[in-house]
Amino acid sequence: MDQEILRSLFHNILSIDELDGYLVPRRYTPSQRAFFDTIEYATIMGSKARCSTGVTLEFDTDAEKIALFWQLLDGYPMNTAQRGSTIDVYIDGVLRWQYALSCPFHTAQETAVPLGTGDKRVVIWLPHTFDFALRDIAIPQTAKLIPVPQRKRRILMLGDSITQGIGAAYASTGYAMQAAAAFDCEALNQSVAAVRFEPDCLADVGFMPDLITVALGTNDWSNRKDKADFDFYAASFFARLNELFPQSPVLVLSPVKRCRQEPDQPPFRPNLYRESKLFEALTALCAPYTQMRCIDGWCLMPHTRAFFLDGLHPNDLGMTYFAQALLPYMHDAVKKAIKKPSKG
Repeated sequence: MDQEILRSLFHNILSIDELDGYLVPRRYTPSQRAFFDTIEYATIMGSKARCSTGVTLEFDTDAEKIALFWQLLDGYPMNTAQRGSTIDVYIDGVLRWQYALSCPFHTAQETAVPLGTGDKRVVIWLPHTFDFALRDIAIPQTAKLIPVPQRKRRILMLGDSITQGIGAAYASTGYAMQAAAAFDCEALNQSVAAVRFEPDCLADVGFMPDLITVALGTNDWSNRKDKADFDFYAASFFARLNELFPQSPVLVLSPVKRCRQEPDQPPFRPNLYRESKLFEALTALCAPYTQMRCIDGWCLMPHTRAFFLDGLHPNDLGMTYFAQALLPYMHDAVKKAIKKPSKG
């Protein structure tokens, strides 16, 4: 397939790298990826930042089958969730095929995908825990393939492992992926498992998002030494976000309720916030910025283990519940932003 057509199939990305004839979708700028490479408080942060989280290939076709030629460059081992990822194929909005990934890195792969007869829209979700590279898509010689145009609405989704979809079994079932698909937007998912409030991970992405979601703080609650330490990093993050995107509405989601019998007050950090007070703390920290609204994460998820994989990361059921609970806030934030008169 022509390289320019192949490039135009990618959605929910910032850029595309070329590597030995392969196209590698990227969610972060080179400087952002370099920053994650320097983080030492968690392992392989740079690898996590290079995963194809939330990235899709989208096109209209009458082909009855196609073949994908691809390889995996790197990945994120599931030490906590014990999950890998998949390639998910949707045909006219229905999940029809899933391909589990268990191949070695840097090894060429070919996957045949049956699509059925007639015209249809195909959306292929790339694996959320692997660095995916695409070499080509083969279609029958007489078939047509038309790229789906980029959507006008763009959102930026910032977060940690839950936003990256850790806990979901499949590429398309993380809450951020489900919410973005339902919202019908280009969604740049800038999330990295284990990350904390890090102002230096924010950068000019080349556009002003119609909406930003921020789902951080649970790793800070696990690791910051006290309230002052938590406040410094969170406040610095919000200030940097406001500096970069002063016109974009922002939904700040406080951490969801943990369901693994942890005490409300960290026993070894008595001067840190109680878990039950994180929503109040984050509300106060983002209050100086009129475009930011804090949403109580404890109201976005049930407080029962059935909705979690490990008591911290929502499972597929929990991710769906989370996405459905978040969507009304997303619609409301964009609606209010449209009605708000512009300055100047």
